[in-house]
Amino acid sequence: MISKNQIKHIASLKLPKFRNEYNEFLVEGEKMVPELFNSIFKIKQIFALEDWISANQKMIPGNVELEKVSPKELGRISTLKTPNKVLAVVSIPETDLTSIKYNRLILVLDKLQDPGNLGTIIRTADWFGIKDIICSEDTVSLYNPKVIQSAMGSITRVNIHYTALKDFLKNIPKGLPVYGSL
Repeated sequence: MISKNQIKHIASLKLPKFRNEYNEFLVEGEKMVPELFNSIFKIKQIFALEDWISANQKMIPGNVELEKVSPKELGRISTLKTPNKVLAVVSIPETDLTSIKYNRLILVLDKLQDPGNLGTIIRTADWFGIKDIICSEDTVSLYNPKVIQSAMGSITRVNIHYTALKDFLKNIPKGLPVYGSL
């Protein structure tokens, strides 16, 4: 049974202030949570219905705290109108611009505000094999629940970095082609 403190903590992660304070975010969905198992993301807790646990028991990493919840409890902690079978609390990883490889296509986004649009761009970039997306500091947060949902697991395969774009573009290697669009 999920405690009141756990419910309060999970509910707080729906807001940017608390995602930043706790350095955690939420991932929901029976297809999206397993995507985290073989990624850079560290899962802190999984809250799931009994049938999801039974079907996925062998895949769940041993260091993850797993808690069985009822459909009603899952509904209380979910960000979705129709809750899925599983919700994970995940640590926000450190990102490092030095890991970017300039010999491949890099997507740069400036002041993108719609969470659904960012998630769709991440998903499309993943489909095209783009491994890095650079976002301006005033672009919507990757860890917004709507971004996570609309990215549909692609956050595990595309590295998203936030930085001052002026500085980033000024420091790219000489001779590298740069294309822009409005």
